[in-house]
Amino acid sequence: MKIDKLNNSTNNFVSINEVISYEPPKYIPNWDGSFNKVKIGKSSYFRPNKEFSNFNIDIIDNNPLGLNNNSDGIYVILSEKFKFVYVGKTLSNIKQRLHSHIQKLTSTNNNKYTTPLKWQKIAFNRYNVLKEDSVKLDDLKIKFYHLSEYSSCNINELEENIYLKCKSFLPDYISLNDSKAFEKI
Repeated sequence: MKIDKLNNSTNNFVSINEVISYEPPKYIPNWDGSFNKVKIGKSSYFRPNKEFSNFNIDIIDNNPLGLNNNSDGIYVILSEKFKFVYVGKTLSNIKQRLHSHIQKLTSTNNNKYTTPLKWQKIAFNRYNVLKEDSVKLDDLKIKFYHLSEYSSCNINELEENIYLKCKSFLPDYISLNDSKAFEKI
């Protein structure tokens, strides 16, 4: 399958601030970049070693990507400033997915989710470079591929193809995806 709409550039991405309304968490100064390992049941979660804070997001009506809370498809989040990219999929839970990624990138300790090692490194780098602005999203861009526009494949095939396309045209970007998810690639 050919993904024509991903044109070997980031020009067709939009600022994430055009897609979501966002109330940032509290900026916590003097963070040392450490994460606490929290065990809940049989699982362990890595959370920033910071005081508790929270943020709110909502999908903006009539945003340039045509997203709503029930959108299903593939999204790509990237930062040209920090040269990272993430390809994810959603089946009607885009707000939750974006909330999870923003929590990781802003290193917010909201007692939710886990922050994998690659995300920890990016979060601490953003924190050190952007300081108070690290809780903002000005460096993030997003693109969305609505599953309904790609009837010739299922969501996993679409995700794989978009991941490969991003890997090809952004070779110097760090992929925040779990490499195990695409081992067969």
